[in-house]
Amino acid sequence: MRTSDAARPRAVVVGYLLALQFLYSWSWSSSDVLRPLFRRLYGLSLSEAGAAFSAQVGAAVFGALLVAWTQHHAGRKHTLTIVAVGCGISLAAGALVHDLTGLIVQRLALGLFMGAVFPVTVGIVVDLFPAGQRGRLASLIDATYFSAVIALGWAAAALIPVDWQLLFWPVGALLGALGLGARFLALAPHPDDRARDAPRARDLFAPALRRRTLALTAMISVNACGHQAFVGWLTVYLSEVDRVSAAGVAATLTALYAGSICGCFAWGFVVDRFGRRAGGGGLIAAGAFSALFVLLPAPLWAKQAAVFGFGFAFATVATIGPWLAELYPARLRTPATSIFQWGRCLSLVAPPLTGLLAGAIGLPAVMGFAAVAFVLSGAIWRLLPETHHHAWRSTVLQPNLSGR
Repeated sequence: MRTSDAARPRAVVVGYLLALQFLYSWSWSSSDVLRPLFRRLYGLSLSEAGAAFSAQVGAAVFGALLVAWTQHHAGRKHTLTIVAVGCGISLAAGALVHDLTGLIVQRLALGLFMGAVFPVTVGIVVDLFPAGQRGRLASLIDATYFSAVIALGWAAAALIPVDWQLLFWPVGALLGALGLGARFLALAPHPDDRARDAPRARDLFAPALRRRTLALTAMISVNACGHQAFVGWLTVYLSEVDRVSAAGVAATLTALYAGSICGCFAWGFVVDRFGRRAGGGGLIAAGAFSALFVLLPAPLWAKQAAVFGFGFAFATVATIGPWLAELYPARLRTPATSIFQWGRCLSLVAPPLTGLLAGAIGLPAVMGFAAVAFVLSGAIWRLLPETHHHAWRSTVLQPNLSGR
């Protein structure tokens, strides 16, 4: 098969993954971006508003644990269909929510399906492309995440005064259609998809892998807690502490995620050129920028500059997926990439706990704790093994024809 013939269906798959990531990102981030809306609609306290995100993350952990079993028995293509259609129905159900109980149930359902998105998409990237190009491709897909959050921020500012339900059901319908479209993709099965024994998450804790798995879990959990302490309360801080207008909040989110989009491409090149561990420096820089945001005086433009820097530095997490897969044997790739979701277990307590703390010591102080979390997470990253020792050789993405 010629390279161009092999590359063409892979280009279609990449386009599909970009579209799926955009809609997934809209769904996942709605818990953070729309938190002020939920507080007004349902009369929630800070802690109750944070509990909705905890429900979403908790369900995502179970979704991530189930995806390896599902993919083993149903195949990759059917798993994509199940995941995308499930996300679409669950997101559309957000338009029917009328109280805190309904919000929690809807976030549980949504999180269950969204927890499977990351392991499936990373597995496809690792299987179809060679190691020297995975960081850039994973970063390209994650850049779509941040563009979706920018779109959600501006859509919220425009549509909430008109009809807040429009933020849910149209995107849910698109997700469902995308899920059905997965049946037409030219996806080659993973070589271990039909192995006799389905890969299990507990295999990651075998004696030879246990310390690595625990370190990765700690790194991702601490990082997720920092993200919730800072980004999770950002819209509430801007709206209720700094009294910024809806347009000002949207502009600040745009600065944050524009920085993230730029950072995605930069960090993709960095880890493909200098190795996966180089990404740890980004989290350490993110800690510095988050502290700067909290300490800066009033001017909104200065805070927007700080969140742009934070977004650029924090975008290093876009490169984690291929690294997780490379750290483990091929048959454990899907459970390994699931660490990104179930490694967030510790962050389940972050939203309600930081909400309670905010009531006692204020949001700025609570958001300041994020800096410590990011620095600690980056330090752990730097101590873990390197998996990509070869120099970056190509600026053009090519298909992985060798099967390695």
